[in-house]
Amino acid sequence: MTALAIAWILLPFVAGLTLYLLPPLARGLTLAIALVSLCVGLGITINQVNTAFVLLDSFGISLSIDSLSGYFIVTNALVILAALLHTWQEGYKAFFYVLLCLLHGCANTVFISADFLSLYVNIEVLGIVVFLLIAYPRSDRPLWIGLRYLMVSNVAMLFYLMGVALVYQTNHTFAFSALMQAPPEAVALILMALLAKGAIFISGLWLPQTNVVAAPIVAALLAGIVENAGVFSLARVSLLYSTIADIVRLFALASIFFGLIFALVADDVRRMLSFSTLGQLGWVIIAPPAAGLYALMHGLAKASLFLSVGELRHYRLSELRQEGLPRPVAIALIIAGYGIVGVPLLAGFPAKALTLSYLDPWQQGLLYGAGFLTATIYSKFLFLPRYPSKTPMGYSAATMVLLGGLFLANAGYMEAYSSGMSLLRAFLPPLVGCGLVALGVSRWESPWRGAWERLEHLLGVMLLLLLGLVGLAL
Repeated sequence: MTALAIAWILLPFVAGLTLYLLPPLARGLTLAIALVSLCVGLGITINQVNTAFVLLDSFGISLSIDSLSGYFIVTNALVILAALLHTWQEGYKAFFYVLLCLLHGCANTVFISADFLSLYVNIEVLGIVVFLLIAYPRSDRPLWIGLRYLMVSNVAMLFYLMGVALVYQTNHTFAFSALMQAPPEAVALILMALLAKGAIFISGLWLPQTNVVAAPIVAALLAGIVENAGVFSLARVSLLYSTIADIVRLFALASIFFGLIFALVADDVRRMLSFSTLGQLGWVIIAPPAAGLYALMHGLAKASLFLSVGELRHYRLSELRQEGLPRPVAIALIIAGYGIVGVPLLAGFPAKALTLSYLDPWQQGLLYGAGFLTATIYSKFLFLPRYPSKTPMGYSAATMVLLGGLFLANAGYMEAYSSGMSLLRAFLPPLVGCGLVALGVSRWESPWRGAWERLEHLLGVMLLLLLGLVGLAL
């Protein structure tokens, strides 16, 4: 088992390096590693594998493979597969597929990491790969946004490394299980970094500008894979400690409503989806036992949304109301959007039902109310005019993979369909959302670009967040 796990971990990295020597194999080799990871993730999830092992002693690497890891690995594989299909005929150079392989490998290793040092190494390499993907067009604006992302990421991980040093100083081990024996400052430093990497609450304000400037394929990779690296670690640590779970749940609730409010008034579709991502990532970590299924649903749906937005000629909602949407793109936007809302037959319904089952009644009430805002946001697509149009084959294939996964993921929690009352309640938010949009709520738009999104303010917010976490951890 250990040898197979090591071979699977190393496979994407070996493939990425091989592509430099054999560029003609770029697409085929990337496809192969995505399919291998998909099979591994499905095997872990379906068979409910639960195993852990340490490769060396307390200085070494601790790995933990369970159903939570399986869901995130499946998400990673499907999003990489969709990205590959989307770019198959677009003439990307082998270097792009090298980056896809490295992104895939780093994310998979994060999803099975059980010690802070190996998590640090993989998240840092992941950040460098994301910078290269954002800056891939080599023009001024993407290069600056990539450097901005790298700066925020490196500052966050510097604080993280300080927290890890405190953990090791106290326990002489880097294992997750040693966190609560460390000083409160270590808990605060590590949580602040993971909140920033996972784009939770105000520490995720680096995301809107990044998604606006980055290519749609990169925005899809960010939404489907990269943010999952941060939220996965938060979910993993929350499962170990109820005290940390309470702190994380507080930030999750704040992120849900913060993201929804700003998404409701965004005038740019890309910003609307970005702020919605801040809210949905809060859903992922609010109930750690359900994090895997919700991350799978959100990763597939949001990747499909960003790829679909990439097919539009205009991004402002006011312009889209006049020109409309290509019909195939409109269908994909509506299906993926209502998947996030939680309409039955799409994975959002069982994912939300499972998440709510782990929460207190007052928390369930708050999140059910948040569902009305989510439905209002995505109902905007339903009222935009449509016109017939053909879409590229790569986009169609990628969307079929993502939306197909959104339908099949219903099997993750079939108990959600056992209650007729739950099914009826699931249709109420979309109906109310459609009604509000019809009444003109969709025209509540603001072109405001907050000063909070400037680099110096992003770094300042991280320091304020750290002070708040120290207070909560004491």
